[in-house]
Amino acid sequence: MNSEDANKWKASVLKTILFAMASAKDLDEVLIYKGAIILDLLLRTKRMSLDLDSNLAQDFTIKFPERDEQERYLEETLFKAISRYFNRQDPVRYELTSLRIKRSPPKEHPRGWNAFSVILNVIDHENANVRGLPALNIDIAAPEKLTKNSIAIIELGSRNIQAYTLKRMAGEKLRAFLSTLPLYRKKVQKPGEAVRVKDLYDLVRIIRAKPIADEEFWGKAGEEFKLACESRFIDCSGIECFQENWQQTQEFYENDPTIPDDVSFDEVNKAISEIMDFFSKKGLTPFTYTLPQ
Repeated sequence: MNSEDANKWKASVLKTILFAMASAKDLDEVLIYKGAIILDLLLRTKRMSLDLDSNLAQDFTIKFPERDEQERYLEETLFKAISRYFNRQDPVRYELTSLRIKRSPPKEHPRGWNAFSVILNVIDHENANVRGLPALNIDIAAPEKLTKNSIAIIELGSRNIQAYTLKRMAGEKLRAFLSTLPLYRKKVQKPGEAVRVKDLYDLVRIIRAKPIADEEFWGKAGEEFKLACESRFIDCSGIECFQENWQQTQEFYENDPTIPDDVSFDEVNKAISEIMDFFSKKGLTPFTYTLPQ
């Protein structure tokens, strides 16, 4: 199986796993879904999505305050939910052979930003002769501050799930990009990581669906952006924050093989300029957050 086929396979299985997780009542109050698959649902598109992301709900961490308890509950509940959903298929195509939880970071985060990565191995009976099928990942981030504009109830199959709204997704994409730039990494003494250029691509997808003239949407998105930044102490003085190492960002964007070619960097630049100009005029920026001692 070449890399392109492997990605198509992962996208298909991850979408099935999302339906499996949605079918489990035990997970209703545990996870708030976000990421590429949810964005596709909100935008009513059918792009290939290799991300299955979520946040822990605040109520879950109150009920299970210890990481050991959280890890144990997630491992048992996810394995049961996914296996049960797979076994109900007719004919049965997928079989969950292993599921393990990896803590991120391995030790307690000094600011409580404790997350989990779920690593799954699946047998595909329609590809029984294919060896070395890629492992699958589900990212479960720490709880975030949320408002009534942050969460939507999305119908998935015969069930409903909690998921980020398009407004929150826009704010989250803006925040996620800033979190990978040198200025923020220096502030929180965070090791270097790849600049999240895919978030810029997704922001263009959002602004195509919700033009900047939709002031109600972008006003709420700006509030969500500010709230998301507050939870991670990310500062934003304006457009200049996004343009830090902008030429390098363009190079990363244009050379990323995972980004489709239907959004040019010129359109990215225009979208970011429009959004930040709107936020500035509405008094949503600038803002700074002081790290606690």
